[in-house]
Amino acid sequence: MKMHHNQRGFSLTELLVALAIVTVLAAILIAGLARAREYARIATCLSNLHQLSLAALSYAQHNQGALPSDYKMSGGYWYKEIAAYDNSIAANSICPDAATSSHGVGSSSTAWGPVNPDGPYPWLQGTTASYGLNNYVNPGGTIPGIASVGELTLGGNQTYQQIAQGALTSATGITTGGDVSVYGNLEAGGSITTSGNFYISGTETPNMPDLQPPSVNNIFQTIQNTENPTVISGSSTVINFNNNPYQIINGDFAPNGQIQIIGSGTLLVSGSIYVDSWFPANGMGTANINLVCLGSINFSGQVNVNGGIYAGTGLNLSGKYNLGGVLVSDGALSDTGSGMYTQKPPPSFDPRSGGRDLLDSQPLFADCIWVDGSPAATDAVPTNTQLGDQSLNANDQMGRFCINRHLGQINVSFTDGSAHTVPLAQLWQLNWSGSFRAQNVVVP
Repeated sequence: MKMHHNQRGFSLTELLVALAIVTVLAAILIAGLARAREYARIATCLSNLHQLSLAALSYAQHNQGALPSDYKMSGGYWYKEIAAYDNSIAANSICPDAATSSHGVGSSSTAWGPVNPDGPYPWLQGTTASYGLNNYVNPGGTIPGIASVGELTLGGNQTYQQIAQGALTSATGITTGGDVSVYGNLEAGGSITTSGNFYISGTETPNMPDLQPPSVNNIFQTIQNTENPTVISGSSTVINFNNNPYQIINGDFAPNGQIQIIGSGTLLVSGSIYVDSWFPANGMGTANINLVCLGSINFSGQVNVNGGIYAGTGLNLSGKYNLGGVLVSDGALSDTGSGMYTQKPPPSFDPRSGGRDLLDSQPLFADCIWVDGSPAATDAVPTNTQLGDQSLNANDQMGRFCINRHLGQINVSFTDGSAHTVPLAQLWQLNWSGSFRAQNVVVP
């Protein structure tokens, strides 16, 4: 009996269908593998940020609780400050998704640095990183020991000594004369001119961009609106903080006689301050007080203050002093007096830049196109999240962090040592600083 076998092969249509199925499955597999690799890179990035946070917290344990900042040490910034606490600092500072170095500002896919040693950021030479510091974590992080918008003048015919871990900065220029000793750095947006018997232990860096102290007006308004200060007279010679650590004088503060200060706190003055006697009264030692003044501050007597002195239009010291804290002026700052200034960690009652309180949920490091950033709730979403804000706009610093590095997200570490992946729109929901107010934004 003759047998018949069906030897029919695959039709062209069947082959095409099979090929299409294989292609789809391969595409799905490749996409899945690519996403799996990205998740692995995200995990590595989170581990890097966790290690950087642990190093920063170890640094704080050895520095009176102060977390790292920028420009605190001579020629340095947070990377160099925590290097001793992280044996793998170079590797931990590079995100796998931004391992390629750019020359200067980074992007979502490139790290920042190294830079031209003859350019505006010579202190970054030789460093490459994919992360940036939240400047708000250190209350003094972006406030040097002495900072002014206008000309910073030190000396005259008096003796001036500045003992600081950070810098003396002016957005305009710095002029020294007389007998001046600076234990720290001089940094200016313009020129630096030194004369007389001048000594400096750090560096002099003129023509630096974006040197701006915090807005004294903003500090004043924030405290006034949130702390319910008690109104006192401008002629008061007794300031008692025991009932309320915030007092306010509507007008000038020009007491007639020595001032007695009880307790610790912050004094707001909407006018100017004129003091030509002891502050506080002779025999009372050093006053734990912050002075936040919308006008000018003028001291021609003996001043002993541990805290911040913030002047809205100008700060003038022409007497003797013993100061610890910060000196900030939105105008010029002139010191022709004599005495000792010591930069210290801020006391608990110091407002600094409008509420830089250390929060458990505060971002510490994050994916970033630059060394650092001070985001504000009003900052706009960058038009290109692949690049971020390449201009490094000082008034729009969320654009340094808002980059599409990890599938529409970035990685962020926090002051409790944890690290998490955060969608870009949620960056406006984080507690960047004590004064940050969450905003709802749309990220394209």
